[in-house]
Amino acid sequence: MNIEEKVDFSADAEAAVQLEAEAKAELDTMIYTHTFKEPFEFQGHTVTKLTFDWGGLTGEDHQAIEDDMLRHGQTLTIPSFSGPFLAGMAVRACLDRDDNGIRIVNADFLKALPLRDYQKIYFSARRFLLRSES
Repeated sequence: MNIEEKVDFSADAEAAVQLEAEAKAELDTMIYTHTFKEPFEFQGHTVTKLTFDWGGLTGEDHQAIEDDMLRHGQTLTIPSFSGPFLAGMAVRACLDRDDNGIRIVNADFLKALPLRDYQKIYFSARRFLLRSES
């Protein structure tokens, strides 16, 4: 890139402002149930839906997610716009467990999701955080 060329991020900033306004206007739902169009299989688990309890997360969860990010060399600036933070929220908020009571959703599970499903879960977490800022 030529030094004289500048990247215009104004469209991204406008989209972020619009997303925040839309999130604050929505009903404040603490529970999000994601239903897959087709069953998703990962490491011996087949899921057709996942339920996330965003309202059940605590300050301890926030700190644990941030600590995990730091261990991986990532710095948290704004949680609602941090992919690793939102993914950490999804792991901790998911209520679904296997027959032994162990979480079926982890970082690898999320990375393996089809992009459309990942984005819906990710944006649900983001909307929850944005609504809490108002």
